[in-house]
Amino acid sequence: MRKINVIDYGARGHHILMDSIGFQRALNQAKKTPVEIYVPAGTYYIAKELVIYHHTTLILHKDAVIRRMSNSALLKNGRKPGYHGYDGNGYITIKGGTFDQYGHVLNFNNTIMSLGHAKEIKIEDVTFKNVVGGHAIDACGLDGFHVKNCRFLGFRDDSGKRQFSEAIQIDLQLKDSFPKFGYYDGTSTRNVIIEDCYFGNSGEPMMKAWNRAVGSHASQYDIFYENIFIENNTFDGMNDYAVTLLKSKTVKVSGNQFIDCKGGIRYLAVNKGKYSTSLAGIDKGVQAGETVIIANNDFKSIRQEDVILIKGYNGVKNEGIYVFNNTFNQQDTCAVRLIEAADVYCHCNRHLNTIHQKHVDKLFSDL
Repeated sequence: MRKINVIDYGARGHHILMDSIGFQRALNQAKKTPVEIYVPAGTYYIAKELVIYHHTTLILHKDAVIRRMSNSALLKNGRKPGYHGYDGNGYITIKGGTFDQYGHVLNFNNTIMSLGHAKEIKIEDVTFKNVVGGHAIDACGLDGFHVKNCRFLGFRDDSGKRQFSEAIQIDLQLKDSFPKFGYYDGTSTRNVIIEDCYFGNSGEPMMKAWNRAVGSHASQYDIFYENIFIENNTFDGMNDYAVTLLKSKTVKVSGNQFIDCKGGIRYLAVNKGKYSTSLAGIDKGVQAGETVIIANNDFKSIRQEDVILIKGYNGVKNEGIYVFNNTFNQQDTCAVRLIEAADVYCHCNRHLNTIHQKHVDKLFSDL
């Protein structure tokens, strides 16, 4: 693997033109051969979305800051028209440093990283700061997506219309989900690990904590998210459900801390409507998921919504729900709510006083 430095390609720090050109010139080297790109300490001004290519390792010094200086996103892994399935730019590693959308100064709605149609992307030890309206990471149509030991700090939504915005969006390749590039072929995100991360506020003016930390808000009939693992993270002050997931095959949310969040974990079937159609546009109706494991989480305070909500619709049930070894706050009046569920196992939870249930088949509980 060839090793290069962005300084050698023109980046100099605090210079919108040279930094933007220098970073892209360095990233373009991956079109020729796999590269490892080093970014030294300093603050770099970026005025246009950078494009990262196949087999790139981007290593940032811990004091390197990539700062948005326009209304665009900061980084994407493709160009229009794009790619099918998982055939885009993958096998990418990004490690260290800070990606700063500068939202307390530039109030332009966008996302920091738009990553789609690819295999094997890893992001480690990165700080994401001060996002306006969008997401820190939009992970759409990825197979093998690993986020480890990252910090997601600060979110702004002056319009009040982005309640659904997640720090990490796990999504499908649909027109409403990922407009950056690629074909809208329903490619799902699967084989995901999000671990050891912190989600909260940056403390900058006009910033707050995220609405949602991790989640999805699009679906398609007979397409499922698969193998999603959300483990050992801290969700601090989220202003909606910290984790919101749609119909999937195998989800595990374990070992996390939920501190003063409006809601805890929400797992939903997909109701009849916009997302119940096939790719051919035929409405196929409600569809649910299977195998949801919620274990060893510490819910220190949930302000308003349910701590755990599992919900189906119209007799279509999410199946195989396992809730065990979690610690609930004794003041939580509605810790677990089950609506249209089957084969639910709820055991060995601390301070769980009540399970609210409606249309549940086979609930096995030690309450």
